[in-house]
Amino acid sequence: MTDQADNASEPVPARTSDQVACPFCAMLCDDLSLPVHSLPGAADTLACARARAGFSAALAQRSRSPTIGGRETDWPQAVEHARTLLEASRLPLFHGLLGDLADAQGALRLAERYGGVIDHADGDAMSVNLAVYQDSGWICTSLGETRNRADLVVLIGERIDDSLPRLRERLFDVAERLHTDAPADIVTLSEDPLNTLDEVRTLLRERPLPSPSSLSVDLHERIRQCRYPVFVPLVAGQADAELIVRAAADLVRVLNEEHRAALLMMTTGAGGATAQQASTWHGGFGIRTSFAAGYPEQDLRRHAGHHLLAGDEADLLVWISTLDTNPPPPCNQPRIVIGHPATAFDDAPPDVFLPVAVPGVHRSGFIHRGDGLHMLPLQALLKSTLPGTRELVGQLLDTPAETNGSC
Repeated sequence: MTDQADNASEPVPARTSDQVACPFCAMLCDDLSLPVHSLPGAADTLACARARAGFSAALAQRSRSPTIGGRETDWPQAVEHARTLLEASRLPLFHGLLGDLADAQGALRLAERYGGVIDHADGDAMSVNLAVYQDSGWICTSLGETRNRADLVVLIGERIDDSLPRLRERLFDVAERLHTDAPADIVTLSEDPLNTLDEVRTLLRERPLPSPSSLSVDLHERIRQCRYPVFVPLVAGQADAELIVRAAADLVRVLNEEHRAALLMMTTGAGGATAQQASTWHGGFGIRTSFAAGYPEQDLRRHAGHHLLAGDEADLLVWISTLDTNPPPPCNQPRIVIGHPATAFDDAPPDVFLPVAVPGVHRSGFIHRGDGLHMLPLQALLKSTLPGTRELVGQLLDTPAETNGSC
């Protein structure tokens, strides 16, 4: 791979310093201001903790050597060793996918070539939503529609501000809205949301309900008085997550019989919507799809990454994570990590570590917003000596004779 050490610290011309998009959570806030001509330490000025950590880590580490078993090596040897592991694998798992469109497409190309399974790090939460959508469908809206039209927003979940730190600021704390001057009424359901949603639906149907909770009665009254309620279920990790999403989807269907209402379905982790969209376009299905049979086959439970690893069905883990510095989950299988150059391995190092450029910092790219309805461009801010994922995947798909000993 081309050595760019002489110009690695030169900033890449950006459109303007206040048009930087942040790829480190599903909100994809594109209003950040980074002084492009003085980038070292620039991220310290960002108000969002997730953006601050993401940009700081990427700006601080723009180069790193690949490793085999924790020992530094050159690129041809690392790529060749990774290819050997892939070719010997019976069922590789391509997991993580905490990246942009190029990362997701690279994972899909590898999975198709080597007969593997695709899953995202947030696959459990994403599969809950996907299962509801596949079973019964839903009526959805977008972030922009919610910001400009909704007069009642019901946030459903316990850790919403941790998952999407700027959700309230970007959607509700706004000076102007296109279709109304009044701010939206915000209700948060964090305790027993399933029972509350069920009771509200019963009240809307005007069916007998002996002793509804005061929260249910209040929410029912607010819904009756509003013109456009939007429900935002962010319940990843909760035991009854699928039931909550189904209850919210059913409530929206009831409301649309006479009025207007919608769900705002958001992924919360980096790259979730991008992995889902790219997988759907590539093979007709989303995540948790296997190419082992020579054609795409989706199974939201059987092809869950953590189940494949725990049950030793997968015999190789290929972890792809360019937007997150956390290492892959521990497992008994050999591991190839295609990842952020600042990734630290607290346990045993992976069999092969291939550090790559961070999208939106070291290289340009594209990434889908968490509602899946809009794709944003990412600009390169600073040159790096690291390869992009697309370039690296091309090397892993080539035969040794075609690489000519260089990457």
